[in-house]
Amino acid sequence: KTKYIVFTADVQTIQAAKLRQAITDCINQKYEELYFLISSGGGNVFEGLSLAAYINALPMKTIMHNIGQVDSVATAIFASGKERIGSKNASFMFHGVSMNLEKSTLIQSQLKELHDSSKKLKEDIAKGVSAYTGIELSIIEALMIDGGITLTADEAKTKGFISSISEPIILANADIISIIYS
Repeated sequence: KTKYIVFTADVQTIQAAKLRQAITDCINQKYEELYFLISSGGGNVFEGLSLAAYINALPMKTIMHNIGQVDSVATAIFASGKERIGSKNASFMFHGVSMNLEKSTLIQSQLKELHDSSKKLKEDIAKGVSAYTGIELSIIEALMIDGGITLTADEAKTKGFISSISEPIILANADIISIIYS
């Protein structure tokens, strides 16, 4: 029994909670396979890394299918699938970690703490993507330079980030849930 999960949202607290709940419901309903159709611009690193770890730990087959763009921390979520596919026009963007600070006055030790924290989050994303995909850590780190690198589906396949390029096919009478911006 397969459940299709369409996730076309940024990785933010509310959307991540909805995805986590949908996955939990699938486990409780004894689905054998989760087929994710994903397009995400990334977002909250903490939420993304926890979702990736959760998906990677699932007892059923998980297929990730990039139907548009998978950017930033969404690459870790995508990488956590046991099978990874890209649509012909899919893209994958890797980059460092950014932090939004609104009108903050920081002392030097706080700046160092923020720098160290962003560096650690970038390393955590790289380690997760590497562990989930089997791609050497140094290759993932090279993709995550500060300016960022975007891979086409063909480039992602060459690097081993996806196994194949195809368009998704949803079967008639498929069981689908969609998680979008709220």
